[in-house]
Amino acid sequence: MAAAKTPDEESLRRLGGGRWQTRDERFTIEPQSGTWAIVDAEQTDDLGLPLVRGPYPTLSAAKAAIAGARASAAPTSPLRERPKLTLVKDDESPASERPSHKRTAKPKEPDEPEEPRWFRDLEPDERRRASKLIDRLSAAGAGDAENLVRRDLVGDVPAIAAYAVARAVRALGDDADAADIAELLSEGRDSGLGVRWRLVDDDGRAIRLERGDLEGG
Repeated sequence: MAAAKTPDEESLRRLGGGRWQTRDERFTIEPQSGTWAIVDAEQTDDLGLPLVRGPYPTLSAAKAAIAGARASAAPTSPLRERPKLTLVKDDESPASERPSHKRTAKPKEPDEPEEPRWFRDLEPDERRRASKLIDRLSAAGAGDAENLVRRDLVGDVPAIAAYAVARAVRALGDDADAADIAELLSEGRDSGLGVRWRLVDDDGRAIRLERGDLEGG
């Protein structure tokens, strides 16, 4: 059985381009050169920019790190430990006593991550379909929704149907017998994911398994 999700994982929503965001819009997970980073909109670094945490090797690791990020303070920069220097010129007062015209660094908008090449190569209608499938699979608890959709749409592998069948079998519970499983495998559908499946022979003819046949011996 699949492990229970944390509240943060359940509240993530997909933004597109491989990015994910918590419902309160504080944390955004972004891809960075094969790894993942968390952008914290409530905490800033020494330059006044949104604090970036990471990198994390996988998307799952980044999601799991959000809970810890909520409970921890911003990392302290080693620059804050250094003493401040006061510049003094001949016959002039210390620079610290003169009027200061500091420029406050404005937070920069993070660059939009580039979408995967396989996604960009799809036709507009297929891209919309792929986005919807990724959202549905993510909501259903799929650990790697993007990879499932890529294999299904680009690799011509019935990966989404296979995931739906496996989920339906797990939903039967530990008390399901062989007849229950065989009947489910012979034909079924997952309306949430928009897929159907059925058992066929070499000629593509549907094989219907009735419970009476399965239990008759």
